[in-house]
Amino acid sequence: MNILTAPSSLELCSKEARDFIQSKPGLFINGTWQGSDGNDFLDVVDPSSGTIIGQIIDSTKSDVDRAVAAAKAAFATGSEWRRCGPDKRQNLILKLADAIEADTDVLSDLIAADLGTTKAIASGFEIPKAIETFRYYAGFATKIKGETIDLSPDYKTGGEFFAYTSKEPVGVVGAITPWNAPVMVTSWKIAPALAAGCTMVLKPAEDACLATLRVIELARQVGFPAGVLNIVTGRGESAGQSLLNNKDVDKFAFTGSCEVGKHIYRAGAERLVRLSLELGGKNPMIVMEDADIEAITPAIAMSTFPNAGQICVSGSKVVAHVSVAERLAQSLKTFAEALPVGPALVEGSVIGPVCSKAQFDRVMNYIQKGAAQGRVIAGGEALKSNGYYIQPTVITDLPKDSPLLKEEIFGPVITIETYEDINEVIEETNAADFGLCSFLFGSDHGKIQSAIRDLRTGTVFVNTGPVPPAAMTLGGFRQSGIGRDLGAEGLGGYLETKSVVTRINPH
Repeated sequence: MNILTAPSSLELCSKEARDFIQSKPGLFINGTWQGSDGNDFLDVVDPSSGTIIGQIIDSTKSDVDRAVAAAKAAFATGSEWRRCGPDKRQNLILKLADAIEADTDVLSDLIAADLGTTKAIASGFEIPKAIETFRYYAGFATKIKGETIDLSPDYKTGGEFFAYTSKEPVGVVGAITPWNAPVMVTSWKIAPALAAGCTMVLKPAEDACLATLRVIELARQVGFPAGVLNIVTGRGESAGQSLLNNKDVDKFAFTGSCEVGKHIYRAGAERLVRLSLELGGKNPMIVMEDADIEAITPAIAMSTFPNAGQICVSGSKVVAHVSVAERLAQSLKTFAEALPVGPALVEGSVIGPVCSKAQFDRVMNYIQKGAAQGRVIAGGEALKSNGYYIQPTVITDLPKDSPLLKEEIFGPVITIETYEDINEVIEETNAADFGLCSFLFGSDHGKIQSAIRDLRTGTVFVNTGPVPPAAMTLGGFRQSGIGRDLGAEGLGGYLETKSVVTRINPH
């Protein structure tokens, strides 16, 4: 297909997805879809064609306050949700997972039309990972427990005590999710919060939120009580800030940029609200001298280029031993040049467009800097189109102080550096601002385990791309975040511990 004349995704998606987009889904507050107190809307732009395909509400402060009030009421003592036992919470979450699975085709169309992720990636990776997360946390709902503690008798009075702890939901959660994985990352927030018994107001990123709205509609259909899940759409500086300012929110869960994360951290400090922040990453892929270059090339390339490189755990920063670097560079060049780039809803497209014009301009600016500072051996160009397509790009020979080697590009760009001593790479990784994850490719198990021990990153992937299972905790060191998503630790962020000490013989 000629990308220059690619049709709108609205013409290519299913009728059900098209009807959902054209229905202009509003705000979901207290169990019903509602309009706004204001009159402002934001355009939904299809990145595959650059055309406007719909609108979302730009929520007002009063819209957000209504949503928080609904969540607070749903969490109140004696409410239907608070009386809902863990088995019912588990069953509702499982029903939501089943509904998402049944709706995979529609959700994938919405992700493709709104974000530009190819339908194959959306249906084959993002949606299944979200389903996995909901089913994983559903099982936790019936297994949240405290512990009994054996206290010594009071040596003066001889009093004896019975002591225990209980785990209780933190309360109303304000969640702000990113545009690059709208269903998967939303599941990282919603699933543990619901399992813990919390209520939530969700504010998805305005650049890609149609699929998130659809998930909330599915939650309505499976029967979650009114007020448990609420969604408001709009700009971060208005709707997001209003959510951040609301004093009835007990915890904020955020995935996004380091800049916004710091802003949320400062605001949260004013009233010591609970926080979990999953922020940026600049994740080194360390290739050892004994790595099988032909075998690892697809893993490295497909850790970066899918979703047009808009992946928080992207392996875009390749650091290869000098003895294999040139061979790896040529292998990645061949692989990159063979990847089909095209509209997200056209069968056969592997790499779609980046999400927006702003992201397109940002990534192209990095590529232009890379071309001036180093050597572009693959890609490096935008494709002629009304959409936001960028060729899969490989850049080498950059100076050590290049911003491409230190900053999160968030586009289909791989940089390749060389090293002789792996200890220097580890030292540089540990001194970097980010510490989300790192990768090791090689065959010497002893060297790999030694490097794992010394690397100060939240996750180390060995001989594999970034595929975080729901059972494995994900989060970063240093400026890559606070708190954790996924795994049992991810659930813990939505719980408070209450300690109880009872004197058995009060007299």
